[in-house]
Amino acid sequence: MKQKAHYNPKSTKQIISLIIMLVVSVAVVFGSIAIKNAVDKKNNESVDVGFTIAKTIPAAVQENELGVTGVERAFDSQNNVVAYVVKGTTTGYNAEAPIEMATTITADGKVVCGIDIIKQEETEYLGVRIATDDFKNQFTDKKLPVSSSNSIEKGSKIDVIAKSTISSQAVIDGVDNAAEYVKTFLVE
Repeated sequence: MKQKAHYNPKSTKQIISLIIMLVVSVAVVFGSIAIKNAVDKKNNESVDVGFTIAKTIPAAVQENELGVTGVERAFDSQNNVVAYVVKGTTTGYNAEAPIEMATTITADGKVVCGIDIIKQEETEYLGVRIATDDFKNQFTDKKLPVSSSNSIEKGSKIDVIAKSTISSQAVIDGVDNAAEYVKTFLVE
């Protein structure tokens, strides 16, 4: 005797529910990726600062825990403060010899105009590349904060040097510390 297949209305509802869950899940994933890409694009756009520094004048340094050791006010040709040059130290791979750097930040504390590595004793062939123009130029005209391209933190993305992430991250931290100093003590 042959039996007919039994139709179960619950199985159709379960299949429809499964399809709906899959569609919603895919939409959420692709929507999240689109939002992340839009935010990253906005953060990584270069900003034209539109001024030239005519002179700098040293300013008093407030006591801080950000590694800031010196500050200069930067003026344009009309004697307006347009930026701050913040000198400081940050610890890289060679903890015995901190990296000394200068970060120029717009007067509103929102954009990095550029950085310079004054002194460093990082590892030969790897960490020393933080002083190359290829690495330093990534910071020019970037919105603050900055962060490693390897991280999920908010901010303008900076590509770290392969096999030298500690030194690269130290410079990124130094820039963010300089920005924090400017926002805390200098922006009115």
